[in-house]
Amino acid sequence: MKEASVKETKKGGKVIPNSSDPREEFFQALASSRRLEILSMLKDGPKSASQIVPALKIDQSAVSRHLSLLRKAGIIESWKEGVNVYYRVADERVYEILELAAQILRAKNEELLKRLSA
Repeated sequence: MKEASVKETKKGGKVIPNSSDPREEFFQALASSRRLEILSMLKDGPKSASQIVPALKIDQSAVSRHLSLLRKAGIIESWKEGVNVYYRVADERVYEILELAAQILRAKNEELLKRLSA
């Protein structure tokens, strides 16, 4: 596996290393509770930005940044209908990845609980 390049990009006040491995951008896009909330909302089907913003209870500009990162990583798609922009998950398999991660974390926590109670 290739190492991340030495060059770095400053984005939103954070320094993010550039990488030739597309998995890095994909998993970084999933590394936010807000973005996971968005994906959870989209599990029921497409939503407009005007539906997502009030549900997250954060500033519209912050929601736009989260949606942009998810879209740039190829996790969601968007399209415009009139004045509304709609979003949907690009590939439903992303939910399988999230479920697998949840299973791994549950197993890890079970092991920890066993060691603590011994």
